Amino acid sequence: MKGKNTFSNYVLIGLFLLALVSPYIQNIFKVIPDVTNTENRRLADKPVFDLALLDPFPAKYELYYNDHFAFRNHFVKLFAQENLDVFGKCPYPDQVIIGKNNELFLVFRELDTYLNKNLFTNSELNKLRSDFAYRKQYLKDRGVDYYVALCPTKYSVYPERLPWYVKPIYKGSRTDQFVALLKELDIKVIDIKSAIIKVKDSIPDQLYRKNDNHWNDLGAFVAYREIMKQISKSHPGIRTLQFSDFTITPNDAEGGNLAIILNRAKEMRDVTYTFTPKFTSTSSVIQKLPYPVPADFEAENFFHGFQLANEKLPKILIFHDSFGNSIQPFIKESFSRSIFIWDKWQYKLNEPIVEAEKPDIYVTLVLESLLQGLMENCEYK
Repeated sequence: MKGKNTFSNYVLIGLFLLALVSPYIQNIFKVIPDVTNTENRRLADKPVFDLALLDPFPAKYELYYNDHFAFRNHFVKLFAQENLDVFGKCPYPDQVIIGKNNELFLVFRELDTYLNKNLFTNSELNKLRSDFAYRKQYLKDRGVDYYVALCPTKYSVYPERLPWYVKPIYKGSRTDQFVALLKELDIKVIDIKSAIIKVKDSIPDQLYRKNDNHWNDLGAFVAYREIMKQISKSHPGIRTLQFSDFTITPNDAEGGNLAIILNRAKEMRDVTYTFTPKFTSTSSVIQKLPYPVPADFEAENFFHGFQLANEKLPKILIFHDSFGNSIQPFIKESFSRSIFIWDKWQYKLNEPIVEAEKPDIYVTLVLESLLQGLMENCEYK
């Protein structure tokens, strides 16, 4: 009996020592394959050891270690799986809301926008008024037709898919305030939200990705057609593509950015759509980047440009966020030169690019939950 107890003690000691050294073994030999981090934040960087700055080093190193210790991502994934599969609740309720039929909604900025909790103050509205009055006059002086296109969040389009307890708290929204201000200034507003809501029940497929906060190509095409509808009022004769101009193919796909946050991208399937044109496209990509990329910007996102052989068509310049990416394949077929600029959610006027491009049409395309960034970057207050 004594021998058995001694053996058990040695086993326990061995297991304890193995648990102590396993993180170091994992860091060196990667015995267990790494799991990709899916948190919607930047992890802490490793601090530089400096004898002249020793006081803040321990705290900074602790933050770094907490974000990078061995098996951390495995534990994070296990935590998410247990919460979803065993307890049926969202592991990150501060980032994602799980709606009906497992429809996912982004919390960051979009929830408060839907709840109408983040209305503009009078001071903020005055900043916007001054900035957009300047934009209107600046573009008018150069013969440029100006439009502001507002993209709706998934909350606005599919509120019926939200949990019962998610409902607007106040009447009136930040979007309503901004639209009223633009109409006061007589700036043309493209109301994509109304266009999408109008057709969402007549199109059998979903217009936003189930596990992502972005619209899919179907939603993007509806948005494109509304943009073209409004622009064509002042520029008749521009070609607007129809659904019948494409073969539309649904594709099974891994879940989008919200499923990735929950560590369930492979399990939470989604549907994407491929638009294959039935016509021969004559557009070409502008390969050479004509403008310097600002510091901290990604060159592959900052500029996209296309040209058509038909110089009689107008030129368009669009400043946008990620919702503008999926309308590019459609817009480029309607204008002689189509330039898309992503200025990292600032939505500035960017006069040097306007002077260089000399567009006929200028569009600011902004997601309604990102209007705060637009206001914070007003240049003419």
